[in-house]
Amino acid sequence: MALGALVNLALCFVCSSVELVAVLLLRGLALLAVSAVQLLRLPGQAGSAALEVAKGAIDAAVELVLGVAWDVLAAVVSAFLDFLWSVASGAAELSVTAATELLEAAQDGGEEAAKALAAALEGAVDAAVAVATRLVESYVGALGQVVDSLNS
Repeated sequence: MALGALVNLALCFVCSSVELVAVLLLRGLALLAVSAVQLLRLPGQAGSAALEVAKGAIDAAVELVLGVAWDVLAAVVSAFLDFLWSVASGAAELSVTAATELLEAAQDGGEEAAKALAAALEGAVDAAVAVATRLVESYVGALGQVVDSLNS
């Protein structure tokens, strides 16, 4: 009986040792497989990081171009409004001058008043035509600059 227990103990020791070696070998193979998969994923992760960097660079370039286009558009609108202001102030000066001449002519006589009124109306029409022409030219020029800036 003692010999049977000793043989049983020896067999349990051998089985446990074989099981331990098998577990260690299988665990080592599993870790080796996981390491191989990780090594295969590295180039993909590097490519993904490179794509993210390229996306960031493209986003920054688009933001810069849109900022420049916005600045150009703001400058064109500002120049257009300055032009409108100068035209309006010029027309106001012309109207004041014509009204002053009209009042002076009215004091001198009716015939001269009629001539001055006709000249003032003619000048007002010319001024209105000039303002409209300049507005259209300025609008076309500004639109051309915006199109040019978007194309380049």
